[in-house]
Amino acid sequence: MTFTRKAYEDRDFIRIRDFLKQTLKKCPSNTNWLIDRWNFCKYFSQIMHGTSDSWPETVGIWEDENNEIVAVVCSEGEALNKKEGEAFLQLGDISLTDEFINELIDYAESALPLTTEEGTILNVRISEDAHQIRRHLIERDYTLQEWKEPMSFMDVSSCFKVELPEGFRLADANEVSDCRKGFAHGRAFGYYKEDGPDDDCAERCYRALRNAPDYLPELDLSILDQKGEIASFAGIWYDDLNKIGILEPVGTMPKNRRMGLGKAVVYEAINKVIKMGANRIYVGSDQQFYLSLGFRVSYYMQLWQKKLQPR
Repeated sequence: MTFTRKAYEDRDFIRIRDFLKQTLKKCPSNTNWLIDRWNFCKYFSQIMHGTSDSWPETVGIWEDENNEIVAVVCSEGEALNKKEGEAFLQLGDISLTDEFINELIDYAESALPLTTEEGTILNVRISEDAHQIRRHLIERDYTLQEWKEPMSFMDVSSCFKVELPEGFRLADANEVSDCRKGFAHGRAFGYYKEDGPDDDCAERCYRALRNAPDYLPELDLSILDQKGEIASFAGIWYDDLNKIGILEPVGTMPKNRRMGLGKAVVYEAINKVIKMGANRIYVGSDQQFYLSLGFRVSYYMQLWQKKLQPR
């Protein structure tokens, strides 16, 4: 069967979102992105890295004779402070031929590498079980890197008990401003160091995220302290087709750690999507924090690297 590559158009954002949901349903072993990452890619990462205009030109879409999507090659649009480009292969329910695999990799090498002082470099992320693709990467002189990316899950059936320390309360994004959420994100993840934001970047990201098609403010949760400041937060996304929730992002302010706030806000987020019909929760982490809550690792994504041009 022959597949045809087309250029990305605005309407393809929802088409690819639906493709990711449908392929998770039909062939979860493909380990494609979940909907949180697809939404976050356009409405957060690209805002932060200033790549909203350039990213669409790098997305490759392959369709069958019925104009149905069968594969996508993309990046997250991250460029700032990056030394290598990255390619993610989103694959449909198809039989991969050697010729088609090489076509996907050819496209990634032409559209997605980054050139820095260290040379022109591309990383391709694939599942540990993608043996056929791995063989082609090895043949093309890619080398396996030590770093790998986890995905963990927990099956759920009933709601968790949420316990908060005295003086703290739960709120959602209908109450909490994008400025406050952005600052909390920056402090929790370490790119804001002071008692106020260094710029308005994270605020702009959260403002844009409200426009993501799968974003619900009721699922964007925070724990507020006695002064009304964010102490901990957790966003969760709901995929109604697959009945899953995906945690992204989750963080706690440095001064509020080891108080049980992270556990409380994660449990509240999970409870929200259980009530919507979720029976499984995913998180892109293998940290002990999540394992202690009952998550277990589902798979790891490997990173294969090639220097396309030397320095």
